[in-house]
Amino acid sequence: MNTSSFSSAPLPGKGVDTAKTFILPDKCFQNRVGCAWGRGNKFTIYPRSQTVSKTPSNTSQDKLLNIRQDILLFTPILRKLVNESNGTFLSLQKAADIAKVSDNQVEFLKLSRQFRSIIRVCIENLQEAASKEENGIEKNNILSHITIFYSIECIWHLCEILYIDNIPGDIVLPYLLEWVRFHFPCHEQTAAQLLEACERGSEEHKDYWDTVVGMVVQGRVDVARALLKLHSAGESNEFKLVDNSLRSMPVYSVYGGISTGEFTISWKHWQAECRSKLSSRVLASQPKLELIMRIIIGDYTAFESIRSKYSSWFDILGGWVMFTAPWSRRHELGGAAAACAGMQASPRSHLDDMVRALLEGDLHQVIHEIQQISDNGWFATHLTDILFHCGKLNIMDKQQTNVTSRLRDSLILEYGCLLMEHKSLWSVGLSYLASCPPEGLRRAELILERMPVETEAKAMRVIAEAKKHGLIGVAQSVCRCTSARHLSARRLGGALGWAVRARGAGAAARAAHAALRHYTQHATLPAVDLLLTAGSAMLLSDALLFLGKYCDFHRLYKTREFKKAAHLLVSLITSKIAPEYFWETLLLDTLPLLESDEAVFTSNDTYEIMLCLELRSSSLDSEKADLLRLALARNLARTALAEGDGTEEQAQ
Repeated sequence: MNTSSFSSAPLPGKGVDTAKTFILPDKCFQNRVGCAWGRGNKFTIYPRSQTVSKTPSNTSQDKLLNIRQDILLFTPILRKLVNESNGTFLSLQKAADIAKVSDNQVEFLKLSRQFRSIIRVCIENLQEAASKEENGIEKNNILSHITIFYSIECIWHLCEILYIDNIPGDIVLPYLLEWVRFHFPCHEQTAAQLLEACERGSEEHKDYWDTVVGMVVQGRVDVARALLKLHSAGESNEFKLVDNSLRSMPVYSVYGGISTGEFTISWKHWQAECRSKLSSRVLASQPKLELIMRIIIGDYTAFESIRSKYSSWFDILGGWVMFTAPWSRRHELGGAAAACAGMQASPRSHLDDMVRALLEGDLHQVIHEIQQISDNGWFATHLTDILFHCGKLNIMDKQQTNVTSRLRDSLILEYGCLLMEHKSLWSVGLSYLASCPPEGLRRAELILERMPVETEAKAMRVIAEAKKHGLIGVAQSVCRCTSARHLSARRLGGALGWAVRARGAGAAARAAHAALRHYTQHATLPAVDLLLTAGSAMLLSDALLFLGKYCDFHRLYKTREFKKAAHLLVSLITSKIAPEYFWETLLLDTLPLLESDEAVFTSNDTYEIMLCLELRSSSLDSEKADLLRLALARNLARTALAEGDGTEEQAQ
């Protein structure tokens, strides 16, 4: 059967529901086709013939087309992200359990920063891989991955500020400025170079004024003042006036000893002074300085005029809040976002929509937007989970019941099932499913039962994970399947071992019968050590119990404990659990003991063997049966005389 494979993955930054069109390569697919879902995100397209041929054909009618989705997280360089974030996720679940009885907000913030650190390391690894990649297509793929995870880290950081961190006084400006500076470091490198050179006349640099304005907009007033002093006219009255205005700008601090109201009065008084200086036309000869003064008084047109200098409106967001309402609380940032987004000079991006929704406090829209990122649900799963445990999603439950918990569970279940498809990440996926009982464990049970188990090492791992999460039925099923695989390959020792581990009567009986049949042909017993130490597991089936006792008989015979061996052999003969095909072997095992120098069978034992021989005479050919009858008769005579004279003790 010929097979072909295609893969499909969403484009970076696009929605996961982006349509993908395939041109079927073979003429056999042009008429009628059928489709069948396989395991995971795969399906198979096959040609459907209108007539059924009775003879096999080697034509293109035997073609299968396998289509699967490329999973971004299965890329080797991103598996570290999956594994490390899993550890933080599990720590978060433990912290959430503690939070049910006491406040654990500090721990939530710590774990959020761990997630961001993991993302940052992932970005660095991708950047390193991109620098070494020579293949153009692969390099573009890695660069698209960098774009995706850069956006993820950016949104997570902002979400951490607005919804996870416990900000003193709820004054968000210092944290917002930090977010802008960290993710949109516009002109930072140029400023560092100019300050390091520390040369008068730095305005000759082509980016000098853009850098000064950029530092002001990012709230780095001290850097802007230092750059202004490097201007050749830095000692002029105009420059001193702007420098004095920047130096005297009030900065609010929760620990500064003044109330928000007092700071507001001081701030408005300072801005009034700045407006007065601006309206006096003192700076008319210096339009760049005038622009700076217009920015610090919060003039919308001034910000609008510099918007084109930046790649996005996020760059000026911190400056807009700083010079219009530095006392803003988190819930008051929606207006600032609308004002800055209104200055948009380029088409809106997916990142724009996410940031805007975050600043407006629309978490429902935020979760909807992050689900559209083509990272296979990693971001949506972990961010929603931490917001849920922080209690920030309760606003979504106003109209319905348990919306947040069901949303959180659905994302985790989907992400866990995705990881279960991978041959080495399935155990990570299992830990996610286990965090959403009972639905998660039911899904885990169904997936594990259908998981290919190619090696004993993987079987042992699956069993260990299943037992850890209480899926005993799965563990037994894997043991039974592994036992059957060993049995089909005639590895009888392995089949017996896995059957005993499975604790299944059927598997144990099949393996035991196979071992007994093997003994009848080759006179060797498999897994002797296992059979002698299996204990109560031997009670799983009559066949396994018989095999174990028969193995014990061989042990006693080899150690020359003949009387005990004879007693055990008689009990096996009279127990009526011996298989039909094994009666010949069982009866013939009495011959060496019957011919021993010392009588080991009592007269009663001899009569029992005689009775069984007559009842099972068809199991032996006539020559062997006659030989056994002769040995029994001689032993009976010997034991009868000894017992009658009382000169020997009866064999026990």
